[in-house]
Amino acid sequence: MKIVDVTKNFCSNHLEAYAKVRDAYSLWYAAYGNLTAEDFLKRLFELPETGDRAKEVVQFLSRYPERWK
Repeated sequence: MKIVDVTKNFCSNHLEAYAKVRDAYSLWYAAYGNLTAEDFLKRLFELPETGDRAKEVVQFLSRYPERWK
């Protein structure tokens, strides 16, 4: 199996947003229980306080779910 570096082509802003999105998933999973990555990304995208870079990361991960680690 080939290991894909999800963050290889991210700029520093998107890299930081990716790290925050990834870390937030753990917190949301603990709070909501059996939350799928798809539901998490959809909910996060719809929040008005989610920043532009985070929304771009969410769109990327929604488009390429195999890149979600």
